[in-house]
Amino acid sequence: MKKFILTASFKTIPGFEEELKQATIALATETRKETGVELFLIHTRDDSPQTIFFYEIYQSEETFQLHKTYDYTEKYFELLKGRIENDKPEVVLLTALDS
Repeated sequence: MKKFILTASFKTIPGFEEELKQATIALATETRKETGVELFLIHTRDDSPQTIFFYEIYQSEETFQLHKTYDYTEKYFELLKGRIENDKPEVVLLTALDS
């Protein structure tokens, strides 16, 4: 089964940084408990502290799609609206070179 790997990032609108950092930590805590989640890392960029960056590895695309259906994930994406630039994270899908 092919792993599903992605990065995602968004820039927080001023005034919402702390709220979204805390919500992202809560999301990561729950997501890491999910079956099929191999890695879920969250960071801020050194050169842009208001930018939150994700690195995620799922056992399959199906486990990623399931992740998006959980209540806490849906609530997180609803919270982002009006609080991040463009209202939508930038997502980049990746393929491992050595697997």
